[in-house]
Amino acid sequence: MRRFITLHHRYFVLSLGLAIAASLAAPAAKADTSDFWDGNWHGNIQPYVWLPGISAETRYQLPNNGGEVQQKTDNNIFSYLSGAFMLDGTVRKGDWGMYGDIDWVKFSGEKGRFTDIGGDRIGAGANLDTRWGLKGGMVNLAGLYTIAHTGQGFIDLLFGVRYLWVKGNLDWNFSLNGNAGNVNIARSGHLNNQMHVTDGIIGIRGNWSPFEDKRWFFPYYLDFGAGSSDTTYKFSFGVAYGFDWGDIGFSYRDINYSHSGNDKFIKDLTLSGPTFSVNWNF
Repeated sequence: MRRFITLHHRYFVLSLGLAIAASLAAPAAKADTSDFWDGNWHGNIQPYVWLPGISAETRYQLPNNGGEVQQKTDNNIFSYLSGAFMLDGTVRKGDWGMYGDIDWVKFSGEKGRFTDIGGDRIGAGANLDTRWGLKGGMVNLAGLYTIAHTGQGFIDLLFGVRYLWVKGNLDWNFSLNGNAGNVNIARSGHLNNQMHVTDGIIGIRGNWSPFEDKRWFFPYYLDFGAGSSDTTYKFSFGVAYGFDWGDIGFSYRDINYSHSGNDKFIKDLTLSGPTFSVNWNF
């Protein structure tokens, strides 16, 4: 059931992106008043605040070849977010350009639960008290090619790479009883692990406005990728208001990584939540 819900979510995201792309391909009723495709260099820089909740399944190796611990978060919405830095930007000349996005986040004191210790499933016989922390950075670098631009918006094809570095630590203090008492692990302890992931990505980005003055518009982004991870995707959609110098916007962002290999630290990782951005054009 969980896999069905995940696949349904991804198909919904893809369908939404294709619907936006189709709407942008239609002819516009009015020419774009700010022509970023006039053959000169243009660009933008956009710092933003992202408040993601986190859902993660992680693996930690026990000492002395004691197996591994698989752990799952409780998915509290940005309750334990203790640090963040986000910045993205683009440069373009004509139809070609470059896009970059940098994210760094840190979670601490998050509650979680063990799902597997040394290959044995943990059931109701375990009274758990766990705390974990996670920090990491993500860099997206991609080339851009404008598929279409009209008075109502534009759509770019993007193709590039996404790099992810994640480091996690896990502390526990719990008691076991019943059948769970056979699990060979100390009553309290500390584990840590980290991983580096590089994936190729392809997707679309842009904005669209149905309004006459085009001050209000809808920015969007969608990519899929694979490489060091089995699959990854990044999706955002929001609303923004434009000024002569740039725009401000609110959106919702969702990023996911999935691994099926038994030797990977991150089995599944999803960061999702609202963002607030301020964008300057130059």
